[in-house]
Amino acid sequence: GLAPKIEGGRIRLHAEQHNGRLRVEIEDNGVGISEERMPHVYVEGIGLSNVRERLRVLYGTDFRLEIESRPGEGTVIRIEVPELVPAMPETARTL
Repeated sequence: GLAPKIEGGRIRLHAEQHNGRLRVEIEDNGVGISEERMPHVYVEGIGLSNVRERLRVLYGTDFRLEIESRPGEGTVIRIEVPELVPAMPETARTL
């Protein structure tokens, strides 16, 4: 996933709202993930498996989690969830 580089490197975070959905994209220019390891990214370590499980708990099946990686170039993780409108506090409704 988002592995460290020896020198330099960057992590880019982008979020946007679109058609009632929230999209978040996290991109690094680290070491990337090989094709051989991609099928195992959710079972090795706790990072992505933890993120996926939390999304399931919060949104059921109404989420997307995508991973795109190029060895030696970096990884992009995209998350899409429904946009939730916060409930108005009771005190605000009675004013």
